Amino acid sequence: MEQIKDGHRILVADIGGTHARFAFADAQAGVKTLTAPFVLETISFSTFEDALQEVLDETGHPLISAAAICGAGPVIIGPDGACIDMTNCPWTLSEAGMSAKLGTSSVALVNDFAAVAHALPLFEPDELRQIGGGVRDERGPMGVLGAGTGLGVAGLVPDREGGYALIDGEGGHVDIAPANARELAIFECLLERHGRVDAETILSGDGIETLHDVLCELEGVALEKVGAAEIAARAATGGEPISTETVACFTAWLGAAAANVALTMGATGGIYIAGGIVPRWGGLFDGADFRARFEARGKMRSYLETIPTYVVTAPDPALKGLFDIGVNLLRQ
Repeated sequence: MEQIKDGHRILVADIGGTHARFAFADAQAGVKTLTAPFVLETISFSTFEDALQEVLDETGHPLISAAAICGAGPVIIGPDGACIDMTNCPWTLSEAGMSAKLGTSSVALVNDFAAVAHALPLFEPDELRQIGGGVRDERGPMGVLGAGTGLGVAGLVPDREGGYALIDGEGGHVDIAPANARELAIFECLLERHGRVDAETILSGDGIETLHDVLCELEGVALEKVGAAEIAARAATGGEPISTETVACFTAWLGAAAANVALTMGATGGIYIAGGIVPRWGGLFDGADFRARFEARGKMRSYLETIPTYVVTAPDPALKGLFDIGVNLLRQ
């Protein structure tokens, strides 16, 4: 492969339902650096191109050699290349549009959790916090999931050349099930409200707020509209039982979803929890409850006990994966 020449600039961007994060990476003298991200609210811009123009204007229109961009939604391959109709944001991303805007044909568009999955082999030990036991199989498949505006899922499977093949999709929209009487009561309320309950219905920012509403209803408490961040803050102080139970329910169901990914992929290389919610919770995230639900699979318990689980503490992990994708574009 051709080596990267000094001075090439790569644009990376992580486009979520709520925020869009842009950064630049340089490859100079073999040293790769990533700028601090520009963070914009998606609601402030009608289109992705408008947000991109804002970033280019603010940074003096740098010459871009390659761009690697991810979005929260399924990637559709059409005659003009890849595009994403964002799931929780009224934007459409397209490789053709980005290429025309940036003046480079070296553009890659991927799902947001595909970008995070791409970063999994790149994390340093201090960018991960292990939850519970298990020992990582260095050549085993790895799965990643994370809740934010939505729920993302992706994974890596070892290939025969010492690398990995990417698996991405829309795993946040698979079915999820209750495991006890309390969860069944919650599930029935959610079913009545939504008609269908998938994993993202619960495991997302909106899901946390919905769980809180349902628990208020079940307890006969006056409904108080409160955001996910405030629910977490109240749970952290232990002063409001409904918020505390909301966080506990979320944590348990996340453990169940993580076990689903581990069993489906045979993820002996570990399950990694990313996204905009759990990594920010710190000590509020009850690893013991998460791990207990992760392992509670009857005859599969002994198998799951061997699989390690981690919280990704690295800042902006998708940008880390996108940088590597951009570097590979320049090597082609």
